[in-house]
Parts: sequence; structure tokens; C-alpha cells
Amino acid sequence: MGDQQHHWRNSEASREMDATVRYSLLGTVRATRGDTEIDVGPPKRLALLALLLLRAPGPLTLGEAVDILWDEEPPPSAVNVVHRHIGALRRTLEPELLSRSNAEHLVRAADGYRLLVDTSSSDLLRFRDLRAQAQLALRDGAPAEAAQDFVEALRLWRGPVVAAGTSVARHPVFTSVGHEFVATVKEAADAVLTAAPALTEEVLTVLRNALENHPFDEALHARAIAALAATGRQAEALRQFETIRGALAEELGVEPGPELRAAQQHLLQRQASRTPDAPPPPPAATGRPSQLPADCASFAGRRQPLSQCLELLPIEGESRPPTMTAAICGMAGVGKTTLAVHWAHLVADHFPDGQIHIDLQGHHPSRPPLDPAEAISEVLRTLAVEHDPARTSTAALTSLYRSALSGRRLLLVLDDAENCEQVRPLLPAAPGCVAVVTSRRRLEGLAVTDDARIITLEPMTRAEGLELLDRRLGTDRIRAEHTAAEEIVELCGGLPLALAVTAARALVQPRFPLASLAARLQDADDCLDALCCHDDRTDARNSFHRSYEALSSSAARLFRLLSLHPSRDIGMPAAASIAGTDPRRTRQDMAELMDHHLLVELTAGRYTCHELLRTYARELSAVLDSPTVRSEALARMFEHYLYSADAATAHLAPHRGTVLLPPPRPGVRPQRFRGRADAAEWIVAEQYLLPELVRSIEDHPQDETLHRRLTSALEMCFQPANS
Repeated sequence: MGDQQHHWRNSEASREMDATVRYSLLGTVRATRGDTEIDVGPPKRLALLALLLLRAPGPLTLGEAVDILWDEEPPPSAVNVVHRHIGALRRTLEPELLSRSNAEHLVRAADGYRLLVDTSSSDLLRFRDLRAQAQLALRDGAPAEAAQDFVEALRLWRGPVVAAGTSVARHPVFTSVGHEFVATVKEAADAVLTAAPALTEEVLTVLRNALENHPFDEALHARAIAALAATGRQAEALRQFETIRGALAEELGVEPGPELRAAQQHLLQRQASRTPDAPPPPPAATGRPSQLPADCASFAGRRQPLSQCLELLPIEGESRPPTMTAAICGMAGVGKTTLAVHWAHLVADHFPDGQIHIDLQGHHPSRPPLDPAEAISEVLRTLAVEHDPARTSTAALTSLYRSALSGRRLLLVLDDAENCEQVRPLLPAAPGCVAVVTSRRRLEGLAVTDDARIITLEPMTRAEGLELLDRRLGTDRIRAEHTAAEEIVELCGGLPLALAVTAARALVQPRFPLASLAARLQDADDCLDALCCHDDRTDARNSFHRSYEALSSSAARLFRLLSLHPSRDIGMPAAASIAGTDPRRTRQDMAELMDHHLLVELTAGRYTCHELLRTYARELSAVLDSPTVRSEALARMFEHYLYSADAATAHLAPHRGTVLLPPPRPGVRPQRFRGRADAAEWIVAEQYLLPELVRSIEDHPQDETLHRRLTSALEMCFQPANS
């Protein structure tokens, strides 16, 4: 009997161990095996599980885990703490696991970890799958089927707060999922009111739950009023309208927007008719624009600029954010539009009157930049504001535009601006609307005149680049060729466009190892061809060319000649010498290159250029600059460093002999030093470049005398610096 009982207990334990582990994130965080809840462990481990679930089926990088799990500056041991919690989670989820290499729940991913779940084991993935099914049913003309799927998706939510009770629940990455809940509630209400009246009471309950956390969301109130009216509770619906109208006036100082007013109008018409009309059309039918392009499914990283964008939203209870405009600026291919659209999707529910996307065509491959009056007219048409652009002056159009935006809460995504003047007439002037501008230009003028927040988007870090490749190619492929993946990120300079093109090539050629793609990128003469594709909008060379075409002839010439410099970073006097222009002209040209993000000021007085841009500039110079022009520019560069090194030696070792030099050729602007400290600082800044110059000049046999002088001066220069 004892043996039988022991066998029975072992069988039960085995069955329990084999039961599927299911995870809940929509509300409190839970993991269950069969009918038994798993004790995950301390709060930090529970928060880590929430993060893994949030990112699944994609990876959670170590960098993101550390950033989110520690509100303040993370301790030096943070990465080790995450590793320990991962190990403990793995043992909890698979108690009988002998080797982590055989793990079936929690596995290593590129620079992080991945929780292996699908729609059957994750409530978040199941919710998103049902919502996608419902949206597809709507597009296929089956609103009743869509209503069922929407409501089933909402039944998965055990509370309106994602990861409720954990230390990370208020972090933007979790609150953004809460926005998905609110958006789905609105979609469900529209479908139910249109085609599934039997579900009205259930959707009304969900609307009220959503309003507890979003009391000023007019779109939610409008749908709640419509649902009350559809169930015959007109008096309660009117009270709901009066309550929200009073709250908006008292708390925010605004009147109800068009969507809420439309819901009230339907209600009054229903009362006046005194007949059991069919349910009113859903509020979405009132013309609320929703023009955002599709979000990027493989969006990765960018946590800091996303956080900066989130600061545009007003704090709870405030009607006006600190600024109403953000300008996301950066070089071609750095991912400005992707970031702006991703952020816009995250916060769309904060703008109940809609989201408008305008392509300003500042650097379009085939169309000229959009005139501001055309852009204004496009917005007015979207908002159904009657006007005749042919007969209306620009000033009158602008006035009409300001009036149309007043009292609304709209999100404007003004994509690919040519310059500040193109954007200014489109910026919102009254609280409630927010504009996000993207541009290859710096747009500093908007910060001066419109208090815009300028967000300069840098190339991706190594971790972000690996995350992007992981999302596009899958963890297995990145894990199998991790070194080659890291090399690709490095060779692409963290540029999202280049990484996306390379990933697309890897997907098209799945049997080609990543190392072969990395090898092509290593070849300076072939790397831009490796990033070439037959699509003007995604071809790296064409994308760079559209920035180059916008330059003045003087700045374009400097851009080309700077590619002759052996190093990516350069000082202003050296740039002036290569160009052979006076310092004032060079400063103006350098400023123009920085304005177009073809050059970046690393530290005061020192400038750098992205390696792919340098490759493009070398190609241009080889075609557009004559051999004589290039040879003279190189000679001026060598002489610049020769005379600068000689001047530094005079400060650092005045007692030593110096090389007697004839006057420099015209156009050479040697570095001037204020004293020993200034000279020593220059030596440190150029310590890797100067020996490289000696090697470079050997390729120019006609400059044998210059080579001898430069070598001698450098020996003098480095002796005092190293002694």
C-alpha cells in the first residue's frame, strides 16, 4: 500500500511538472503550472518576470533590464543581480533542469534573455492576437465577428494596470501596454454598438473600468454615453455628459471636443424623436483622423529619446505640457521617422481628437518639399474644415488652421521637414495639441522661437544594434553567429537603415552566413554597394545623396575633401588647411555640415563624421575633384600638421633644436598655441593621427622632402610629450 501511495504521489508530481506553465501580465503578474500558482520569489524577480513577458517572444536585453529595474543609478552589481535572478527563475520554472543549455522556458538571447511563450501561454500575446483578429475582421466587413474577438480580448484583463503591484508598473514600457487596453476598449465599443447589441452591457462595464484610470478621455466618455443611450438610459447618459463637461472646465479649462459633442447631439436627437431608434453610429464615425503609418514591428532600443518624447505629455491633472513641440533630428538613415511613429502609437490615446501624419517631403527622392500652405490645407481637409485653398491667402489659411486646432487634442507628426520655415506655420499654438517634427536639419531655430525640444538622434549603441538584428533575424541566428552580428553592427556604425538593409539581405539569403555579409561591409570600396537596393527610400547611398544635394557648393566641396583626412575626427584649423579657405569661411561650411548632420562636434573644436558618410564622401571626391585638387589638399594637410607639430615643439621643448622650415604654401592654417598646456593638449588629441600621417605620406613619393621634414618634426614633437 505504501509503495502504491508513493507511486501515486510521484505520478501526480510528474503530471504537475509536465503541465504547461501559463503567464499573466494583464493585471497582477502570475505564473501557474496546471492549477497551481508558482511562487516566483521576491519583488525584483517578479518585476524581471514581468519584463521578460513584456518583451516576449522577443529578447530582453541586460541593458534594458538594468535600466528599468533600478529607478535610480544602478549599483555596480546590477548585471550580476539580474543574472542571479534569471538563474533562480529558470530553476523555479524548470525544477528538474540539469543544464541551462537544455532550458525550455528561459533561454539566452542576444545580449540578454528570452522567455519562450506563445498565445497559449501568455495572456498579453493572446490579447494582441485576438485584437489583430478583430481588426482583420473589421477590414473584411465582419463587425459582429470583430466585436466578439474584441470583447474576448478584453476579458483577459484582470485589471487596467499592467504588472500591477510591481515596482515597474508605472514605467513607460508598461503604461504603453495600458494604452493598448484603452484603444481596444474603444474599438470594442464601436464594433459592439454597430453590430453586436447583446454585448453592450459587458462593453459598458469595461468602458467604466477604463474611465477610472483615464477620467478625462473624451473618446471613452463619448462611447460610454452612446452605450447608455443604446440601452435606453438616456437620463444617465445626459448626466455622464454634464459630469465630464464640468470636469473638463474645472480641471483643464477646456470645453468638450467634437467627439464628445457629437455623442451629446446623438443623445438629444434620440430624446427629441421619442422613438426606439437604432443605436447611434459609433463615435469613430465622426471623422476623427487616425493617419499614423504602421508601427515598426522590429523597433528596438531608443529608450532615452522615447523618454524625452514622453515628457511632452502633460502630467496627470495638468492641461498644458512644458512644450508642445519636439523636433527629432539626425543624419540620414538614423531612424527619426521610425522613432516618431513608434512614440505616436504609444501615446495615441492621449489625443482623442485624432492623429495626423504629414510627409513634408523635405528630402523626398522624387517630389519637392511640401509648401506650408499645402500642408495646412491637407490638415484642414482631414479635419473636414471647409476652405478654398485657391482663393484663400496664406495668412487666412494659417488663421483658419489655428482656429481648427483650438479646443482639440490632436497629435501632429510632421515628417521630414526641410527647414524651420516650412514647419513654423504648422506648429500648434494652443494647449491640447502636440507636434513631433522629424528632420535631417538641426532645427535649432524652433527651440528659439517656439520653445521646441530638440532631440538629436544618435546611431544605435552596440546593444541596440544587436537587439534590432535579433528582432529581424531571430535569436537562433544571432546566437549562432554572435561575433559576426557584432561585427555587422560595428561596420554599419549603428545606423538603423544600414542594419535593416543588411538584415533584409540576410533574410533573403538564409543560407549565407552572417560572416559573409560582414566581409562585404569590411571592404571600403564595396560597403555602400553592399547596402544598395533598388528602392530610392531605403538605398543608403541615395539617402546620403539627398542630404549632400542640399548643401551649398562650398560646404559640399569641404565635405568631399574632408574624406582625404586619415582620421574620422579633425580640428577646425586642419579642416581649413585641407579646404585651403580662410577660417571664417571654413567655420561657416562646418556649421552648414553640422546643420545637415553630415558632421558632428564631438568636443569643443573637434569634429567627426560617420564612417559610412566618409565612404560616400570619398566616392564623391574621386569623381568630382580633379587629381590636382586632391593632391594639393593632401599637401596642405601634411604641411598643416608639419607646422603645427613644429609650433608645439617650440612650446614644449624650446631648448631643443628645431627643423628650419620655409614658409607654408598658401591656404595652410597651422594650429596656434597659447602656451605649453595648449600644445600638450593638442599632442594628446593627435597622438594616434600623427604617426599615421607619416605612413600616409609614404604613398606620395613626390613629397619626399615634406616626408623627411614631417618625420623629423614629429620625432621632436613626441619626445617631450613622452619624456
